[in-house]
Amino acid sequence: MAVPANPPVELPDGRRPVTFLVSVDLGTATVTVTGELDQTTAHHVLDGLAALTGTGHRRWSVDMGQVTFCDAAGLRSLVTGHHLARRHGSALVLERPSPCVHRLMVLVGLDRVLTMSTDRPCPPPAAGGQRPLPAAGPLRSARRVQSLPAGMGGPGDHGRPALLDG
Repeated sequence: MAVPANPPVELPDGRRPVTFLVSVDLGTATVTVTGELDQTTAHHVLDGLAALTGTGHRRWSVDMGQVTFCDAAGLRSLVTGHHLARRHGSALVLERPSPCVHRLMVLVGLDRVLTMSTDRPCPPPAAGGQRPLPAAGPLRSARRVQSLPAGMGGPGDHGRPALLDG
């Protein structure tokens, strides 16, 4: 079963846009995700995982090798899928996470929650144990802010951050 989120269309210049595809193999309990996993597509992953609930498999695999982008909604769908699998006596395993998915999982700490099976390890931290700087280079300036509850920052304040220095 394959569920395209957006039917592929041809652009005026002849290129095809990035599409999203979820395919489910009930025999191996594998959901394969291709394309961008974001707030508009994440529910398709959950639909695919829900299809596995009646298979009786103890291991549900999500092949993430062809994912080109993942946002918070995509991560949330994976965590929700993890809980769904546990409720059905199964374990969710992320297979071959693409570099962008693997890095995001490590950055937010989900590599300690979800099981990942990978042949592409995350790059080691830079010398001194620090993570590499983003491509934009070092931070040039910073301002301290404090978030106050709504109404605590004065008239008209609705819980927006308050500038402390600057």
